[in-house]
Amino acid sequence: MFSRLAFFIYCFLFLFSTTSFAISDFTINENIEYLINNSGQATVTHLINITNNYSQIYPNEYQIQIQGLPLSDLSATDSEGNILSSFITQNETSVIKLKFNHPKVGKNQTTSIKLIYRISELAKHKGKTWEITLPQLTDKALNNTQITIKTPSDFGSLSFASIPAKFQDGLTQNITTFQNNSHAKILIILGDYQLFDFKLNYTLKNPSTNTIISEIALIPDTYSQSVFYQSISPPPVSISIDPDGNWLAKYQLSDKEQLNITAIGQVKTGLHIPIELTDKNQYLQSQTFWPVSDPQIQDISKSLSSTRSIYDYVVNTLNYNYERINSSGRLGAIAAIIDPNNSLCTEFTDLFVTLARAKGIPAREIEGYAYSNNPKIKPTNLQSDVLHAWPEYYNSATKTWKAIDPTWGKTTNGIDYFNDLDLNHITFVTHGLNSQNPLPPGSYKNDIGEKSIFIDFASEEIKRETSLPIISFKGNRLLIQNTSPNSQKNLKLSGSDPLFNKNIDTILPYSSIYVDIPQISFWQSLSSKHQKITYTLKNSDEQISTQTLNYTQHFVNLGISIVVGLVILATSGIIITSLTHEKNT
Repeated sequence: MFSRLAFFIYCFLFLFSTTSFAISDFTINENIEYLINNSGQATVTHLINITNNYSQIYPNEYQIQIQGLPLSDLSATDSEGNILSSFITQNETSVIKLKFNHPKVGKNQTTSIKLIYRISELAKHKGKTWEITLPQLTDKALNNTQITIKTPSDFGSLSFASIPAKFQDGLTQNITTFQNNSHAKILIILGDYQLFDFKLNYTLKNPSTNTIISEIALIPDTYSQSVFYQSISPPPVSISIDPDGNWLAKYQLSDKEQLNITAIGQVKTGLHIPIELTDKNQYLQSQTFWPVSDPQIQDISKSLSSTRSIYDYVVNTLNYNYERINSSGRLGAIAAIIDPNNSLCTEFTDLFVTLARAKGIPAREIEGYAYSNNPKIKPTNLQSDVLHAWPEYYNSATKTWKAIDPTWGKTTNGIDYFNDLDLNHITFVTHGLNSQNPLPPGSYKNDIGEKSIFIDFASEEIKRETSLPIISFKGNRLLIQNTSPNSQKNLKLSGSDPLFNKNIDTILPYSSIYVDIPQISFWQSLSSKHQKITYTLKNSDEQISTQTLNYTQHFVNLGISIVVGLVILATSGIIITSLTHEKNT
């Protein structure tokens, strides 16, 4: 998903004598500032303070190795001027040797170094986000590292940080700061959301001689993403939602029919919608691949106290088998424990879900797409439809599902995917109540097994205008039909009666709902003002649709009234005629 930026700094202290000294002889602190411009180029100011812990031990020279980065405009100074002794680049490694003009002698005396250089593409533009992979400072002599990243405000706010960070936005410049005393790898992502264009191909087959109903899973709206479909061709008979929130499009296939379906649209990630989980118990049950009650699982879970400890256990225990990346076989949690070196993302996910459920923590599997431009670090197969899987657990305190990625936590060798997940993960299907179904996009292949998932960063967000639902009468109720390929959300329905107002949360694409309306008495319905009733629909985008309907019951009741009236008149005429005849006789 990200360009790997190898940046290793090794510091060697050379003194006047040939005596070797321990790193405890000095206290070394540093401040690094990355000033990034609109094109992603960084001007790096690297301040290093070397403090003597003893009176007779002091530094004379300093050497820094920077591997894998093209540096330019390098300068190095101390308090008395230039200290750059040599600067050599070989095999993508830059070796910088510094010789101090006048090193400070004496206990608690500090020699200060300023190193300034430029990195042409430290920040990389990925769709609607900017990704910055910072150095891993491996030198054990460093006691404290303060890092500041200054970015243009147009880059957006901090959406992902692999270590705890503070973010401050400004009018023209944003500032991200953190400490890296553990020398962990650091990945920073700036941007408020991410946009992807997608095209999904499906092939459905009916091998029987009977007409059948078959279904496919579409990319759904979730708590973390919204989807906009430009087209679903051919349109389905209907779309329903299962208990896990998956969107299932139903198609009717005649005997021996093969149907090719294409869905084109755009998905936006980065939402944070709270979800109230009313029945947590259903996400604690054993399922295929999640044997919660297995003795091995129970024994392991006893030593784990939190979701963090479960994540760390999975990352530390399992190893990714790159030779299996084209394999579709899913092994499950027990197989992962038995053979930890044979794991894919499914095993990392299944083991986390199983152990979390064993500890009474609701958990589920997400199967979908995750952007990676380096499958060796963040494994996905970009040439086929091998998807990525990651787990989610429910945080009762925040009332949110929390997505994590232990697979990439392992394969990136240090980037933490527990506290945050980047914006480049797209949910295709959720497996919670059922660990296997529905099948995600990419599983509905034609006979030659062609690639069927095409996803790339979007340059512009599609203007999300769509036709509002159609309203009609069905008996004494309203039928609200969504004939568009997109869900309709947060609809407000009002009518001629000022007391009639309804809020409609969601109507799925190509789906409909019934709405009860106030009942009008028989005699009221005969009024001419009830010949037609006007209803207004408004969505969250302030689109408004006004529809005037013939009130069927008015005409039915009016017809009944006329018929009854005629019957009464006819009966009255007969009675009057009969009485007149009797009187005359």
